[in-house]
Amino acid sequence: MNKLARLLLRRLDHVARRQAQRYSHANGLLTMKIVDVDGHLIRRYAPAFDLGKLSGNPDRDRAWMRRTFAAYLLPPSKPSDFAAADDKPLAAMPPPRDRQRTSADLETSVDSAAGHANHHDLRAYAVGLVGRAGRPALVSNIVAALVLARAIESTGVPFDRIVRAIAMAAPVVSLHAPVSGFERAMRRLIELPGFLPGATPSGIDGDYVYDDDSFVVADGTGRAYIQFIGASVHRLTGASLQRRLVNALTRDYPVVAISETAGHIPSEISLAADVSLVGGWLDYAFISMMLEAIHGDAGLGALTRWSNAYDAHYLTLDDVVLAFRPGRSAPDIIDVLASLTERNHIAAHDGEDGDEAESRGTSKPVKPKPEGRTSGTSAAKDSSGGRRDKPSGAEVIQPEAVDRTDTRGRPILTVETLSGYGKAKTWALDLKADLADHRAGTLAWSQMSSKLLLSGQPGTGKTTFARALCNSLQVPLVVTSVSTWLQGGHLSDVIARMARTFAEALALAPAILFIDEIDGIGKRQPAEREYADYWNAVVNKALELLDGAVRSEGLVIVGATNRPDDIDGALKRSGRLETHIDIPKPDVAALAEIFAHHLGDDIAVLLAGASAEGQADAYIEGNDTEKGART
Repeated sequence: MNKLARLLLRRLDHVARRQAQRYSHANGLLTMKIVDVDGHLIRRYAPAFDLGKLSGNPDRDRAWMRRTFAAYLLPPSKPSDFAAADDKPLAAMPPPRDRQRTSADLETSVDSAAGHANHHDLRAYAVGLVGRAGRPALVSNIVAALVLARAIESTGVPFDRIVRAIAMAAPVVSLHAPVSGFERAMRRLIELPGFLPGATPSGIDGDYVYDDDSFVVADGTGRAYIQFIGASVHRLTGASLQRRLVNALTRDYPVVAISETAGHIPSEISLAADVSLVGGWLDYAFISMMLEAIHGDAGLGALTRWSNAYDAHYLTLDDVVLAFRPGRSAPDIIDVLASLTERNHIAAHDGEDGDEAESRGTSKPVKPKPEGRTSGTSAAKDSSGGRRDKPSGAEVIQPEAVDRTDTRGRPILTVETLSGYGKAKTWALDLKADLADHRAGTLAWSQMSSKLLLSGQPGTGKTTFARALCNSLQVPLVVTSVSTWLQGGHLSDVIARMARTFAEALALAPAILFIDEIDGIGKRQPAEREYADYWNAVVNKALELLDGAVRSEGLVIVGATNRPDDIDGALKRSGRLETHIDIPKPDVAALAEIFAHHLGDDIAVLLAGASAEGQADAYIEGNDTEKGART
């Protein structure tokens, strides 16, 4: 678990402890005074129960606290004002036994409590104990915090920059992750009292801020912010959306757009965003982080029960909350997650396709149906026996056995037999070694360089490299191109084809996804350009899929282009196609090796013929010389 995830979890823990102390004060277990410390008004709590019962062992004392004062740690039965300035109990619950003790009694209790040096230390210890004995952070908030941490990490935005942006008077924030339940989870986290500095945020739907009168309701409600959630963002475009943004920002209201579908974040918000975070699918690393957050390092041992056959990106956030129930053991959690993954997998195969998922706004990835159950239009085997056409239009090529030759005596095409590929060949051989270590369990997939942008002039062998890599790694090769994606014409069709292609490749993992003509995606365009919304949506979808692939174990992605400068810079950032290698034109030595490979056994015949021809020429030349001498 990285530092950012730990920071957000500590923040949730702090919020939970503070809430428990407020409940305890409202129920009479703690007293409270408002004091001025260097110009800051803070709450100062003091225990109102017998301190002599404390042993000094935090675990034992926390268990005693929960056993003795469980009801005092829960919300009071009647509404209470937690901001009261006096130390009077605010709820109707009976005060704890021995609450009305004299100072002499307290001093006696202090002397009898082992392990504490003075009265103040003991009181502070008791107040802290109340916070730790209360309800822990909700699992749903822990899930949301870890998803947010991973989005920040994958986007690469420095955390201090995000903090500065949030501290602005009216920041614009865009959040996207293709996980079902993301929108609800982020909204709950943002509005969790105490999680963000300052007053508790209160969201106002963007549909209700279309004119000046609509803001009257928001005045005086604390720190209001304007929210655009899910499909409601997509419905607002052009002048309508711009009017709402201007109305919000001129009043210094923050604007937050949250969506599970990248296409639902309009360009107006993307361009104005001070912070734009993009998350990915759930994966094995996320499950590991959740186990560590709930059960500590001891819970990580249960990961051995998680098979590589389980695809965590089928899980939704609701599934994770359902599995990580309080009190459930780590092995039981893994078993429940595996069952939920299998259930979602079967549901996706049986009745859900990409178009249906897109129309409902859900972003749960969908894999193609098994080969034996697809119709003739979705899976047709050609005469080669190694290829199948997929619903997305992609071609699947199975690896050939490397220990044989073809009918002409040529060795099977592998990376090892390639000539003139320079750094690309070195990268491929390193990947082969890393994949062997990964299969042996000694190297994590996240530590491998598995994303490559391959460029070069037409005819330099980019497609040949992909087929050779398929044979060397002995994994399937999924071949597609941007022109194949664009055949749909309509934006929804293009987006669906792109999503299907990645889902089909993941279904075959470990596998190679080869995307030809990747420059056809283009670059994001200014909003005023014609068809900017169309092309920006395509680029954003590509970014989303590449981010998801980075966290999808077993998928190698190779993008090929003749024009690397025409590719959006975001596609080449860290975590996406970050490794860029240009294939040079072959020199004379490389050409000789290429000819030798393709000619196979025929080269021996040609060399023998050339040798015989040379000997004949030498014999004729020798006879002519001898005749001349005689003459």
